Amino acid sequence: YLESWGDARAWDGTLSVVQPLIEPLHDGRSAIELQALLLGDEDVDGHAIVRRTFRDLHGEAGFEEGWRKTLHDGVLAGSGLPTEGRRALREVGWADRAAAWLERPAAADGSLELVFLEDPAILDGRFANNGWLQELPDPITKLTWDNALLLSPADAEARGLRQGDGVRLTRDERSVELPVFILPGQAEGTGAVHLGYGRSAAGHVGDGVGVDVYPLRVGAAVGWAEVALEPTGRRHELATTQDHWAIDRLGAEERERRSHELLREVNLVEYRHDPLGAMHEGHHPEPVQLWREHEYEGHRWGMAIDLNACIGCNACVVACQAENNIPVVGKHEVAVGREMHWLRVDRYFSGDPAAPDLSHQPVACHHCENAPCEQVCPVAATVHDDEGLNVMVYNRCIGTRYCSNNCPYKVRRFNYFNNHKDEGTLQKMVHNPEVTVRSRGVMEKCTFCVQRIGAAKIPAKNAGRGIRDGELVTACQQACPTGAIVFGDLNDSSSRVRRMHEDPRAYAMIEEFNLRPRTRYLARVRNRGAGQGPDQHGDA
Repeated sequence: YLESWGDARAWDGTLSVVQPLIEPLHDGRSAIELQALLLGDEDVDGHAIVRRTFRDLHGEAGFEEGWRKTLHDGVLAGSGLPTEGRRALREVGWADRAAAWLERPAAADGSLELVFLEDPAILDGRFANNGWLQELPDPITKLTWDNALLLSPADAEARGLRQGDGVRLTRDERSVELPVFILPGQAEGTGAVHLGYGRSAAGHVGDGVGVDVYPLRVGAAVGWAEVALEPTGRRHELATTQDHWAIDRLGAEERERRSHELLREVNLVEYRHDPLGAMHEGHHPEPVQLWREHEYEGHRWGMAIDLNACIGCNACVVACQAENNIPVVGKHEVAVGREMHWLRVDRYFSGDPAAPDLSHQPVACHHCENAPCEQVCPVAATVHDDEGLNVMVYNRCIGTRYCSNNCPYKVRRFNYFNNHKDEGTLQKMVHNPEVTVRSRGVMEKCTFCVQRIGAAKIPAKNAGRGIRDGELVTACQQACPTGAIVFGDLNDSSSRVRRMHEDPRAYAMIEEFNLRPRTRYLARVRNRGAGQGPDQHGDA
């Protein structure tokens, strides 16, 4: 679709013209060109087809001028539908679907109501051949390279099922076998499964990944089905990432007890009454510095992440992967904790397992002032630059992994294999030429998009000015749909990141270690009743 001409209508009917971004890589046909061939159309060129549609809407008068203006603006001004047309466009089909859903009969005793869901990454299977999306952890289950039957803890206990147990789901003599994933918050008596897996013609990456559950999705009610469930006695390996890269410097028991300090949530009533008191349960004395602090006279880069805004969508994770040439390693390597993502989104449940609160927390390299990784590297492969970035010098790295062992946030990744060795010309085109492609045997991590910092300095220097606040945007920040991630210069007193660092909700993760990280979080505020403090979090 990036190679193709096309058009579309927005929700109000406004016409938008879709332009190709690259020359076609292969001699293929776009969707509209294929339809034109099947219909015996004289125009089989996408550009000509789109121009013809535009001519029918715009008319002959001033056609060329109007066409060029629409290409420039992206939309045809005044092409929106009347109010009635908008309503019909928006409501088509939904009333019937809602009625069918509400009128469905209750599941029979012993059976299970199975709900079919579009996958957060590969949707209905159309993106199954994309390795980035297959390896992207599910926002809730943290599952990769697979789908599973999601069951509530109560249902799993009642049926004697454990995580990874195989079950057979049967409907009208059609059956599929799936592993079980026990998920807090899943409604009792109801299971859920993601569509789009088990494809046989997706491509080299997507073929045979997961289980095809479309055989159970038949009849008028395509959103749900009543199925019979029976255990198969077989086990299935699930590659989940939730328990990987735990902040284990605290120890497992201490981490569980103090997890609410890692991801802080405060009560709205108490926060309004006493913001600082609600944020800080205990008092930590000001840490003593063992050496004279470095004075940053130029830029001092930092990041702020608003947990109130984060929805755990993982857009930042895949954007970071695309920007920084991070390889896909496959299900087996993920299962043993060797995924290469520089940025992870931790998921926390709190409260009643039947109806828990859910929270997310993006975690990447914090670029600590007192970076413990730098102190143990025997070859100075990880060092501070004069703008406060904790940078990697890949040519020095000899792969001791001391830095990873000493990092309390567990955000460093080691290349166990030469993941780019067998890439062809087409695969290499996906790489960002501004970022080094790393090889086997080196450590790597978030760089605060140092390549984008360098790119922003050039036009600013040419114009004889400094970098404006908001002019420099990291890949994760650019992809975040809610604006939860903010990056900028902490030495700029008017910058947004500086204001967020000084916000009463701002805190540093495990700040008692005196790491002085450049990333600070803004605590999530929950609207609980008075006296209800933050719940204990768990990694279930």
